[in-house]
Amino acid sequence: MPLPKARKIRTSEEQQLVRDAAIADNHNMNYATHVIEKGNEIVGGWCLGAIPLVMIWHNSNSINAKESLILNNTFRTIMDDRSPNGYLIACDNNSPYISHMKKFGYQPIWETNLFDSNGII
Repeated sequence: MPLPKARKIRTSEEQQLVRDAAIADNHNMNYATHVIEKGNEIVGGWCLGAIPLVMIWHNSNSINAKESLILNNTFRTIMDDRSPNGYLIACDNNSPYISHMKKFGYQPIWETNLFDSNGII
């Protein structure tokens, strides 16, 4: 049996094949940059820095809801310019915004955890 090999995705059709394979395995891989193949089978995918992750902090004692909405419109304008293909936005379960994210036009992808590779957090 051959060992798995990773290589850069060359076409949007290959990216779609990785997306479809992930969905068939009950996973999400919308923005794959690399495909992992074992023989002729797609067995995985990586997204290595292809889609920006937005993280926002507004001090809940200093920024009111109206000010926060104005600031959010500003960052959305910046992100629409910088990342026309979209971006991911992190929202902590304890955030007062979590119940409003769908109303703001964001769709949840999957429940996950983010980990810091440098051990800063």
